[in-house]
Order: sequence, then structure tokens, then C-alpha cells
Amino acid sequence: MGAARQTGAALTAVVGAPVGAAALLVRPRLWSGLPERLGVWPRLPPGNVWIHASAVGEIRAASRLVGLLRERGHYVCTSTWTLPGRAAMRHWCPEVPCHLAPIDHPWCVDAALARVSPALLVLVETELWPSWIAAAERCGVPVVIVSGRLSDRSFPRYRRFAPLLARTLGRIRAVGARSELDAERFRSLGTPSERVTVTGDLKLDVAETPPPPSRDLAELLGGARFWVAGSTHAGEEAPVAEAFEAVVRAGLPHSLVVAPRHPPRSGEVERLLRGRGLRTRRRSRPGAGPLAPGEVLVLDSVGELTSVYARAEAAFVGGSLVPVGGHNVLEPASAGRPVLFGPHTHNVGPPVEILEAAGTAQRVADAAELGRALIGLLADPDAARARGEAGRRALAEHHGSAERALALVETALACPPG
Repeated sequence: MGAARQTGAALTAVVGAPVGAAALLVRPRLWSGLPERLGVWPRLPPGNVWIHASAVGEIRAASRLVGLLRERGHYVCTSTWTLPGRAAMRHWCPEVPCHLAPIDHPWCVDAALARVSPALLVLVETELWPSWIAAAERCGVPVVIVSGRLSDRSFPRYRRFAPLLARTLGRIRAVGARSELDAERFRSLGTPSERVTVTGDLKLDVAETPPPPSRDLAELLGGARFWVAGSTHAGEEAPVAEAFEAVVRAGLPHSLVVAPRHPPRSGEVERLLRGRGLRTRRRSRPGAGPLAPGEVLVLDSVGELTSVYARAEAAFVGGSLVPVGGHNVLEPASAGRPVLFGPHTHNVGPPVEILEAAGTAQRVADAAELGRALIGLLADPDAARARGEAGRRALAEHHGSAERALALVETALACPPG
């Protein structure tokens, strides 16, 4: 590193120190895991691929890319800003190191880079941290963005600072944008045009063909016409039951499958449903014969919800009538099913926006609205199928996003630094 560069980095660190201290004061949650946030990581084997994603949703999306890189023989480490994100990644991929990202201050990012010694830094979505990216350049570590997004809300803010941001964007080796609109926004902010391609949105890259149900589950479902309430939380099963009672009163010959987000709650859910006079069965204790009209099946198993969505006529996705933030709306949508959810969807905002724009998804406020929406869907199967297919088409352009991101990453790894 030249003397001028060293001096510039030192001055930046000194000037930035008060900013880092202020961040710790105004955001007390940053004190959690403070050594990691200061760049004190365990030393890792040099030459790895470091993937950084903001929080739970982004690290979940990145986990597919992590898996593909590991299949290709690359050593991968990950980071995220939040404690839930770190916990989630350690749960999904316990063999992949995951730590809290360093604060965007030269001393912190230099310390982390020295311990990680990556061959490449991969940033997911919109993690444009100037000190971090500049430190990577000083260390000869190329930076790639995958699933790059500049939302309608954030883009005007970035555009106001475009002259300052252009230097940071000029240091990025490649940008894999989630859409052509995002790609054009990166270019307009100063990213060299030849470095920007469209690779798709990792969050929307779901399997095109849902897995088939196991033989015994297929026999249990039989030829039943049913709808699904998936990933429900406490406080949601009662409204779901009320909506199902409205479907039954409307004379529709349908059953219901309820899949609690946490299977240990299944006994509690079964008691609630039986307490309302509903004929209820458990996946683990199915009884004799296939599911009959008017019956409820509590799915107390793990890993079968996706295949059940694929057999349903409509789906309600939980964590949304209560303030949890919503769960995976893509599984039913990718199976070509119309999707319903409540008002609380802040954890799944971008997929919800796409499905609402396609006419596949509908937001409901309470049990009464859920019941009316279901009656409309179940009474007109052709219209429901058309709505579901519209969602499947809207997601089609993102299939293969992880593979395209992998190609971008490997191309960057193959190029010499500079």
C-alpha cells in the first residue's frame, strides 16, 4: 500500500471514530456481540468467499448461494447485522461460520478482513458500506453485489448523494441486479455499465416443481378439496377456524389443513379446533380413511407443508394476522395457488408486492374478510387457478437466480485482482 493511501486510510479512521462511537450510543443493540462488531473474529482459512447479508430474510436468501458455492468446493463464511440473522444462519448451515458484521469504520473492517482473509466479498442486496468496500479494495479483495436492489423508497436518497456514492460503486467488481430497473438505477448512480448484469432476486428463487407428498400423506389427503392455513401462530388459529366455518356455512365441500409454525403447538391447536366443534385429525394420528369435507387436518410434521400447498386450492400464510411479520408466501405462489395473508407482512415485503401486483395475493384484515375471500376463491375454481398461474408467471423470471449469482461470483474469483 502506498504512503498516500495509508495516510488517507488513517485520516478516515480518525475522522470516522466519533461516528462509530455515536452509533453505539444511539443504537444500544449494537453492544450485543460487540467484539464481532469491532472486527474481532476467529481467524479463518485464507482465500474464502465472505458473504454478507443484512438480516434474517437476506441471509435466508443467501443460504442457497452458500450451498451452491460449497458444492463447488469453495470455503464460505457469512456475516449479518442482526442477532436473529446470525442465529438463523447458524441453525440452517451450522458448518458455515457466521458472525456479526463489523461496524463500517476502517479500524473495524480492517480487523475483520485481516482475520477472514477472503478471496472475495459478496454483498447481498443493498449493503453499500463505503469504509468496508474501500478497505476491501486496499486489501486487494474484489467486491461483488448479488440480488442487488435499489427500492423506490431508497433510490431517491441514494440519488441525492450520487457524486459521493459513485466512488464507492466504482470499486465494485460486478453487480448482479435483481431486475432491469435495479440494474439501470445502479448504472445511473455511477456503476460502470459493463459491470452490471441482471441475475434475479435470490429471495424469489424457489423450486419450480414442488416435491410430491409422501405416499401415506397422499392417501390421507385423497381426493379432498381443501385450503391451507400455513405457518400459523397463536392468535391466528381462531380466526382461521372462523373463516372455515364461514366456508362450511356457504355449502362448499372443502376441508382445511392447518400447519402451525411451531409443531409442538399442534396439541393446543387441535384442542382449540375441537372446542369449536370441528372434526379434527392430526397428521401423526390420522385415523382411518381420507380427509372428508368439513374436516380439519392439523399438520404436526416438519417438511411437508410445501407439498400440501401444491395440492390445495388456496392458501393463507400465517404470522400476518398477528404482528410477527409474515412467512414464506412464495411456496404456495410458486405452486400456482392464490395466496391470502393478514396486514403484518414487513418480513416478506418484496415478494408480497410482486404477488399483489400480479393479482395472485390478497390482504385481509380479520376472520370475516378471510372467510369472504376464501368463499370467493373456492366457489370459482377457474378464477382461482387463473390467479395462481399469474403468480407463478411473475416468479418465473427469478428461477435460477442462485445459479446466475454463482456464475457471477466464480467469474470474479477467476479474474486477477485489480
